Amino acid sequence: MLALRRRNRVSVQFEMGRGRKSVRVRGVVQGVGFRPFVYRLATEGSLSGHIGNDTDGVIIEIEGSDKEIAAFLVRLREEPPPMARIDSIDVGDLSVTGEAGFAIISSHVLGRVSTGIPADAATCADCLRELLDPRDRRYRYPFLNCTNCGPRFTITRSIPYDRPQTSMAAFLMCAACQAEYDGPLNRRFHAQPNACWDCGPRVWMVGMDGMEIAAKDPIGACIDRLLEGQIMAIKGIGGFHLSVDATNENAVMRLRKRKHRYGKPLAVMVRDVEAARTLCVLTDEEEKLLKTAARPIVLARAYETGGVAPSIAPGIPWLGVFLPYAPLQHLLFADERVRALVMTSANLSEEPIAIDNEEARSRLANIADAFLFHDREILQRCDDSVAAIVDGAPQLIRRARGFIPLGIDFPIEAPALLAVGGHLKSVFTLARGRFAYQSQHLGDLESPVALEFFEESLAHLMRTFEIEPEAVVHDMHPGYMSTAWSLKWAGDRGVRVIAVQHHHAHIAACIAEHAIEGSVIGLSLDGTGYGTDGCIWGGEVLVCGLDGFERFAHLEYVPMPGGDAAVREPWRMALGHLHVAGLDVGSASMPGRIGATESEARVMIRMMDRNINAPLTSSLGRLFDAAAAVILGRRKVDYEAQAAIELEGLAVDEPDDVGSYPITMAGGDWPCSPARLIVASMWREMMADFDRGLSKSLIAARFHASIADAFVQAAIGARAATGIENVALSGGVMHNRRLSRLLRVGLEATGFRVYQHRRVSPGDGGLSYGQAAVAAAILKKS
Repeated sequence: MLALRRRNRVSVQFEMGRGRKSVRVRGVVQGVGFRPFVYRLATEGSLSGHIGNDTDGVIIEIEGSDKEIAAFLVRLREEPPPMARIDSIDVGDLSVTGEAGFAIISSHVLGRVSTGIPADAATCADCLRELLDPRDRRYRYPFLNCTNCGPRFTITRSIPYDRPQTSMAAFLMCAACQAEYDGPLNRRFHAQPNACWDCGPRVWMVGMDGMEIAAKDPIGACIDRLLEGQIMAIKGIGGFHLSVDATNENAVMRLRKRKHRYGKPLAVMVRDVEAARTLCVLTDEEEKLLKTAARPIVLARAYETGGVAPSIAPGIPWLGVFLPYAPLQHLLFADERVRALVMTSANLSEEPIAIDNEEARSRLANIADAFLFHDREILQRCDDSVAAIVDGAPQLIRRARGFIPLGIDFPIEAPALLAVGGHLKSVFTLARGRFAYQSQHLGDLESPVALEFFEESLAHLMRTFEIEPEAVVHDMHPGYMSTAWSLKWAGDRGVRVIAVQHHHAHIAACIAEHAIEGSVIGLSLDGTGYGTDGCIWGGEVLVCGLDGFERFAHLEYVPMPGGDAAVREPWRMALGHLHVAGLDVGSASMPGRIGATESEARVMIRMMDRNINAPLTSSLGRLFDAAAAVILGRRKVDYEAQAAIELEGLAVDEPDDVGSYPITMAGGDWPCSPARLIVASMWREMMADFDRGLSKSLIAARFHASIADAFVQAAIGARAATGIENVALSGGVMHNRRLSRLLRVGLEATGFRVYQHRRVSPGDGGLSYGQAAVAAAILKKS
């Protein structure tokens, strides 16, 4: 529960009679209807005074009877507006002035910024009702909003969050909108994006030639084209979507071909939760997640014959489904002919999302058949967030629209820090004091365009929160673009550079998110991370605190024949694992079972035996790839983790208690040297199950159980050596629902306290948050 605090941090005492108090509220309290909320509380309690915004949040002066002031403070804490987040309330004594009435005063810009910009929020029920009401003056207006909903982060240049600091500064409000904006009891009081048909942004359609297409109802014309099978580029809140009719297989395949996105699943938007239920088997938790103000894409179990094109999510049993969150999107679904629309980021694969009209027309000219433009400028690119219910609770897979730039609690009082994350799924973190601010999902740092987006987003958040980093934190991998960028950026500014090992950062992110005191046993399970010995780690059991770690155990090293090519071609990892296990991978039958030719197998064996371009890895992600090659015959992947996702999907209907294959822990003299988890026996028994004719789904389920059992036993060994009872689970493999559940159940059954990510992604999207926590701990000790 939020505590009320005086400036000297003692409990508030009230004298009988009349008093005046200063009340400082910090958190997300601008652009969320907080000032009209306070105005209402004050007037209902017959209190006088005023409220205003500044760079620290809101400052209130309140005068009245002690009883009414006490009631006001209770309601302030317990009844904030839906989009508000109160981090602290400080209360101080002032002299009574005899002031009459309560006023909302102008914003003040002073001192260091510590307040937050609210995240973009989905259209609220009141606005949706107006949107679809023919009697309302905003009927079918695609940009209506109020203090409880609408764009925030994506239209904001800086704070305080006032209209002149947003892209709505270009639109002068009409008299009716201005009256709403000025009315303290109006739902649109100081709603910065407030607008209507008479004074706000407009929407229009443009063809491939860049010429406007005459249409009395551009949104209706867009719907007609979608239903004809065309690909539309539709400007939204944080960027453009590429959209097609999700029930039209030919249209979906044309979109895949033009976008060069051949296998990766596509997200589907539907009208409402009832429509989502016709496509997916939704749990109560998934329905709640779909309806949150953030409106993330939610990965849910799809019906086998779900009514959408089969190429939307090939090879997996889940569908990414989400609901409209902008009025324009609601208008698309107001047409009863529209059942489901593919809504995917408007870019070529892994490029930043397009946001500007001319940029979209240039970059998407070979993809879209036509464009639905509007003239409200998008100032910050922001993809849709992606989430799933993992082991009974929400887990963020991609933290973006609806969550950015909300601060995340930080366990250590930190100096100004910049942590740049890794290479894939790039997200940076700015930290200062007891808060960290993550960027939106930036994509993979593999091109100048991606790096430009990184720098553009960094400049914006540094300017917004007035954070000038005193240290830059990066991954240890010498080949990451983020590492090279960090060294140059820090060198140009003369600030300190701190390198953090990849898997330490993953576990540190979980420690920091839960504010765990002391060390934990960390299971850091992912695909790739540069280890302190120069090998590629990813199946790690760490004894870990924020300021350091020791490696207790890891999956045994196996070669990756062909290096990075083994990530794209799982058959290579299968050869590596089976070769180390002592199986005859050169026999006539074996290569064909994993999607390889005999000649390919012979070349790979020579490479491994001669240690030519065959780096060693302990990666669990690569072990999943190998298993997918053996069980599914998966030769190549079209996107990261495809093989592992398909393997999880194969086992989705199998029970948890299916037995497991043996994985043994050998060697180790902790803390001098780590133990090794040996998987050779697992491979031999798995191949024997194939020979006995067991189903692939059962073998996949046993594989998952084997991994869980092995890491539970390793954690037990670490506890015996250290006495530590807390286990933190992190790394991209923890997106795997089945493995996460099996690990948590197995660990709790042996008495561990288990911590999993909820507010921060366990994958590389959360890496920079962990890097910042490690750096803060190191700097605190120095």
